[in-house]
Amino acid sequence: MAYQTIGRGTSANDGTGDDLRTGAGKVNANFVELYTLLGDGSTLSADPVVTEAATQTLTNKTITGTFTGNITGDVTGNVSTASGNIQLNAATQIVEVRGDGSATEGAIILNCETNAHGQTIKPQPHSAAVTNELLLPADGNSTLVSEIATQTLTNKTLTSPTITGTGAIAGTFTGDITGNVTGDVTGDVTGNLTGNVTGNVTGTVDGVVGGTTPAAVTGTEITANDFFQLPAYADATALGGITAVAGMIVYQTDTNKAVVYNGTAWVDLH
Repeated sequence: MAYQTIGRGTSANDGTGDDLRTGAGKVNANFVELYTLLGDGSTLSADPVVTEAATQTLTNKTITGTFTGNITGDVTGNVSTASGNIQLNAATQIVEVRGDGSATEGAIILNCETNAHGQTIKPQPHSAAVTNELLLPADGNSTLVSEIATQTLTNKTLTSPTITGTGAIAGTFTGDITGNVTGDVTGDVTGNLTGNVTGNVTGTVDGVVGGTTPAAVTGTEITANDFFQLPAYADATALGGITAVAGMIVYQTDTNKAVVYNGTAWVDLH
């Protein structure tokens, strides 16, 4: 209702103003509008009146629409925007999701595109006593590595790693392996192998099997189901030009015999 003005006439007692009944009706109507706006129609509310410029605290209010300015305190409910991103600009550039103070950690849930599934980011519990920083990976788009998920690592350098359990290593491995390898090794091994090999070696072994000096008692045992082929061939002349070490075996082509260097001379194996 618009404000109603009481007609007072042009001059006193000229008979052109509102009569008493009409004027009283306008007064009542104006007050009813105020009491309805600031109360229940008959009684004014005890709450302070909110003004545009005054610094005041709003309690139990629902704000719908566009909000411009700063929020200090707790926000309970959903925050959404019709378009664009929700930008948080804290003075410290830190957004902190707090725990409940006793049993529940702070967490962030990221939903899928249909909101049917969600993944939760949580910190370590209080008992772990951990305060640290997680730096996200650089370069291209990627996926974080899980402790238990089956994933493929590409272009990684492992410094002093300890690999336990079963699995497969595909590609090039550079470094030392200390311990037992159970399974197939397909590819080249460049370096020293200290330990036992149980299984088949398919490929070329370039080096001394059994070490640079094979054990004097046990030596090196080579067994085969059908035959084995020595990788080195030489006649007597070429044999004399070899810088040999004890334990080296060569097939001598001019005698058709396998010979072994005993540390001072080549001797027949058979």
